[in-house]
Amino acid sequence: MGVKATFILDEKIMEQTREYVSKKRVKSLNAFVEKALKEEIAKMKKEEIGAALLEASRDPMFLADLKEIEKDFAHADFEKEKE
Repeated sequence: MGVKATFILDEKIMEQTREYVSKKRVKSLNAFVEKALKEEIAKMKKEEIGAALLEASRDPMFLADLKEIEKDFAHADFEKEKE
């Protein structure tokens, strides 16, 4: 369900946006804004995941857990290599 929102945007941005809407490059102004917001949210989430992975790569406890898992599955990996 949609939620009504009001924004104050740069005039040039609005001109460019309306131009694309009038050229039928996007369904509507609302669709354009929603698409842009979704893309930005996805980008931010990807950046957050990257930052979390970087942080984990510096965490001694996480790295120790990884080594333990590698050790636990070493035999399984060895069996696969034999095939």
